[in-house]
Amino acid sequence: MTKPFYSLKNNCAAIEISGEEVGSFLNDILTAELNLLPIGKMQMSCLLSPQGRILHDMLIYRIRTDCFWIEINKNQILDLKNRLAIYKLRKKIEIQVIENWHSAHVFYENGKLFSLEYINKIIKDLKDSDLIFEDSRCSELGLHIVSKEQFSSTLIQDLKYTNLSKWEAIRIKNMVPVGNIDLTPNRTLMLEANLDMFSAVDFNKGCYIGQEVTARTKYRGLIKRKIVPISSKSLLKKDMIIFQDQKEVGSCLSSVGLEDGSFLALATLRLEAIKSFVDAKDALNSELASVYIALPNWYDLKTGSKKLEL
Repeated sequence: MTKPFYSLKNNCAAIEISGEEVGSFLNDILTAELNLLPIGKMQMSCLLSPQGRILHDMLIYRIRTDCFWIEINKNQILDLKNRLAIYKLRKKIEIQVIENWHSAHVFYENGKLFSLEYINKIIKDLKDSDLIFEDSRCSELGLHIVSKEQFSSTLIQDLKYTNLSKWEAIRIKNMVPVGNIDLTPNRTLMLEANLDMFSAVDFNKGCYIGQEVTARTKYRGLIKRKIVPISSKSLLKKDMIIFQDQKEVGSCLSSVGLEDGSFLALATLRLEAIKSFVDAKDALNSELASVYIALPNWYDLKTGSKKLEL
């Protein structure tokens, strides 16, 4: 049987937040519905400014009823911790950085889904300190293994190590944005980044920081840009300008080189440029070459959401 790959998330750190009021505390400030998140499940969420702009995106793992681990880019960890402390007030919770954080992606290169049988096999190989979570944003992104200690050697021996580029290709293909490189702090809106499609925001749970602006952009259709995948035979790099008929319509975000020599990237593009490409199939242009929008098959441009499964 083909072994899946694993890639270490060396650029990540984590906060443990615990206490009897932790669920309501996080639910009142973050975008996702976390009170209902089952133990052993993970969820993407964001902390917004009062103006509805993304300050931090994060992955949240529910460890116990009264305990969550929050994974975030290393460069953002202290700012997030300080912001959480500001909102803590007299809540009965504790917030601390996890000092010896270990985290990895486990995935198949072609995005093949894991069987329940294989997941159970991995669980059997885990130490008590190793925890496994299915990626709730997109099943092709595979699994996350997280721990406060070094991973079990038995587990690692059953997997093939690779750098993050293979996983990044799957992420970008499925238009999943992450971190500062895709989500400009205090600028990007939730719906510009498609984060409603990945359950990172809940429109039914009530108030949270930035909720009013986020709801307004959804119900009034105020979004003018979207983050979408693009492809090119030439280099795509951060901040490269994208043109349509010599008019600037967007710019590149995160990118990855593929084995066939082509490049895949996320880009923030004006909606009219995206719709024009889909209708006419006319290529856009970068500073170097033609650029093509590569929307995943599951995405419905008309509704701006995932297609309904029949």
